[in-house]
Amino acid sequence: MSAATIASLVFFASSLIASGMVELVWAIGREAGVSRWIFVVIPALFAMLYSLLVYQRAERKIQQLGQSISRGILVMLLTWASLAAMLTWARCESRDFSYCFGLMLTASGALGGGPLLLCGLGAGMLTGFLIIRMPKPRIA
Repeated sequence: MSAATIASLVFFASSLIASGMVELVWAIGREAGVSRWIFVVIPALFAMLYSLLVYQRAERKIQQLGQSISRGILVMLLTWASLAAMLTWARCESRDFSYCFGLMLTASGALGGGPLLLCGLGAGMLTGFLIIRMPKPRIA
């Protein structure tokens, strides 16, 4: 199993837990008339996608735990921006998109940034530990 696949599974599970804890996401989903599970599963799928991209060939590049943690934080920052764009799409009109995106980015960061940051730190640490413990691939 490649490092990117391991990372995607770890980030999916931890992001699902983190986005499920954020009550703001559930409230905006209710007000917008969209099922709240959409707002819980979609950020986890975004985290899975971004971790697949960020952790490509990580088994050759990651030597220390800190390198994986910084990649984990990058994955969560990208997920946070995607979550804010999704909240903006569900909540605001298209003519106010840029203003509303900034507002949603700030609000989701202030209210939901803690669980997402902890998720990124934990998932990055766990992924880094699993990658470092994996046997190194042979170069032919």
